[in-house]
Amino acid sequence: MTATDDSMLVTLGMPSIVTHAVAAGLVLSAVVGALLIGILRVNAEILLHDYPPDIRAAWGPMTARTRRQRIPVVCGLLVAIVAVIVWSLSTLPTIAAREFSFSTAVAYFAVMFGTFNAFDWLVLDCGLLYFQPRFAVLPGTEGMKGYRDYGFHFRGFLLGIPVVAVGSVFAAAMVVIFFRLGF
Repeated sequence: MTATDDSMLVTLGMPSIVTHAVAAGLVLSAVVGALLIGILRVNAEILLHDYPPDIRAAWGPMTARTRRQRIPVVCGLLVAIVAVIVWSLSTLPTIAAREFSFSTAVAYFAVMFGTFNAFDWLVLDCGLLYFQPRFAVLPGTEGMKGYRDYGFHFRGFLLGIPVVAVGSVFAAAMVVIFFRLGF
């Protein structure tokens, strides 16, 4: 930790940054979670690759129509994620003061993205598995074992941890670059 990091932590207090990162992660979770549930309601097949292997095998290949729909859906999700990140940074006092170091930014994004990863696993994946709303069950796959495979989703959560780490480093690097460019 650098002297700048120390002074920032003394000025703002680490809990305020962590609290802000958790709050931003919860906002990210609410926004992306709502979008994912909407996607499931419109066409659950768009999220076919997120279903357990036995369900994917029973369903078969994704239709050409759904493959075409995935492109605007992924673009919309990325826009929503970037919008929440920009909002979260714009509401963080250290950003206005230009005191957001790379290491602090990595930690901030790790907490924010980690909060979403935990929400995705516990609320979206396990919650949908437990309640199995009709819109989340692919027609013809009702009652399959994969819908109760909590281990599959836990492994997804564990695989999300390195994604969170890499995403945090990338997001922090972007913030530092934007600062150096004068944004």
